Amino acid sequence: MRRLPFLMLILVVLAMSFSCDRFRQAKVIIFDTICTDTLIGEADQAIYGTLGDKSNTQTLILYTYDDTMTFRLVNPQIIGRYIVGDRVAVVPCGEAMANRVVDITSLMQEWGTRDSVKVPHGFAIEADGKIRPINNNTGRLYHGWKLVNGRFVISHNNGKARTDTVSDTMDILKLTPDSFVIGDSLHAFRYGCIGENITVSKKKSRRQ
Repeated sequence: MRRLPFLMLILVVLAMSFSCDRFRQAKVIIFDTICTDTLIGEADQAIYGTLGDKSNTQTLILYTYDDTMTFRLVNPQIIGRYIVGDRVAVVPCGEAMANRVVDITSLMQEWGTRDSVKVPHGFAIEADGKIRPINNNTGRLYHGWKLVNGRFVISHNNGKARTDTVSDTMDILKLTPDSFVIGDSLHAFRYGCIGENITVSKKKSRRQ
């Protein structure tokens, strides 16, 4: 009978050890999730490719690097005026469904404003995330651009003496052949087309 309390004590110790191990494991998983969200930021879920034949306002045929995909548009936000052969970013919202499409071909233009003597200044959005300043009189140095889930991200610093890089994420509020408007909850920036559309390859594209 004396062995019974001793056995019970051993069982309690083992149970506590097992519970502590499980608790420590859960903390590691939670910490890893927080670190991933904090350091990497928003993951880009968009799929990039070339718009195929038979695409319309309800269905998109997308040629990616190694596949052909079909999307049904559900209450879509169409950014730009795409045509067959344009490079686009498609943001899925379910199995074979999408609710946002950005026409990258329409985006790749020279955008800016004109001063009092009608000299254009702004930037040119080019392929492979490159951005080129045009008659830059602000001291801002542009480093590149990208799309993240259909939103426009531009990287820059504010002058030649600055080495830190800032990335601004903006919603594309308007994109037509003559107008490009981006903004956030506080500001809106309006640009007009000041040059020719920059030709891009019509070949099948990888994900950006």
